[in-house]
Amino acid sequence: MVEISVILPVYNSEDYLRECLDSLIGQSFKDIEILCINDGSEDNSIQILREYEKTDNRITVIDQENMGVAKTRNKALDLVHGNYVYFMDADDYLDSNAFKKLHENITSNNSDLCILKTIFVKNSQQHKFPAFDLDKEFDKVNFNRFTFTYKDIKSHVLNDLFAPWLKLYRADYLKNNEFRFPDIKSYSDAPFHVMTILKAQRISFVPEYLYYYRENDDSLVHSSSNTINFFTLSDIIEGYLKDNGYYDEFEQEFEAFQVVKIVYYMGFTDSEEYYVKSKNTLNSIDFENNSLILQKDIDKAKLILDCDTLNEARLAVKLYDCNRKVKTLEESKSWKITKPLRKFTSSLK
Repeated sequence: MVEISVILPVYNSEDYLRECLDSLIGQSFKDIEILCINDGSEDNSIQILREYEKTDNRITVIDQENMGVAKTRNKALDLVHGNYVYFMDADDYLDSNAFKKLHENITSNNSDLCILKTIFVKNSQQHKFPAFDLDKEFDKVNFNRFTFTYKDIKSHVLNDLFAPWLKLYRADYLKNNEFRFPDIKSYSDAPFHVMTILKAQRISFVPEYLYYYRENDDSLVHSSSNTINFFTLSDIIEGYLKDNGYYDEFEQEFEAFQVVKIVYYMGFTDSEEYYVKSKNTLNSIDFENNSLILQKDIDKAKLILDCDTLNEARLAVKLYDCNRKVKTLEESKSWKITKPLRKFTSSLK
């Protein structure tokens, strides 16, 4: 028995796989196993995995035909030996003390799952992502001696990052509740997140940025061909909320979730079917009485409703985004400070 089992699905990840694996084997907390599942990669990922498997006996490589990340994670869940489970993405990396801090927190709190914070990385630039800023909600707390439930973080259940790599899970908590990722091509993280957060009796939190998420514009999430899967995802979450008696409690949060995702994915879709479904969904939502939906999302949603075609909607949303950027620039200190200089330059022409 090991303490932490790391589940690492790998699909065409050769560019960043070494950095990911190095961050795992270089953890200061050593009592781990790393289950690497090569999901039918067509690049050199399997060769890299075999190379690392030979040098570290904590690494086990499983090679399979492509099944998708949901089925791959579910398969790995049946193979883990650890007391705790951590899901990793193959193009990301961890702080070297991530497992040490997560393990200390989850064991001292005897929690079902422990949440961390993340840094986004794009083009070598890093920025702290404001997901699960729970240290701002729980003031002056010793998080190694503090647990909570979904009722204390209700706004984060449906409207925050859903990724499983944000949490360390107690293995028997996942097993006893038979949690699994739904078999959909994309967005399977979201139902898993909602289910595991809602059922947890004790949730804990490490208020540190320990995970480095690499933003990838070519990822499945940003694929227009998969945007329609959002409605399958929405149906799964709505069904779970209703079947388990949570829907009335989360009706506003669920509506906010739908609006935000529709507005976001409208920028990626080329599906007229998606547009029709979006309008039908948005028409059923009372924007004025839903305080959880940000004004910018309400404004975009109403733009979509006013358009007759998908192309009109996409252009309207793009124009809205451009106008917001201009407004932000005009309200910035630098723009206001340089106003006299711009007037002087203009007068010289």
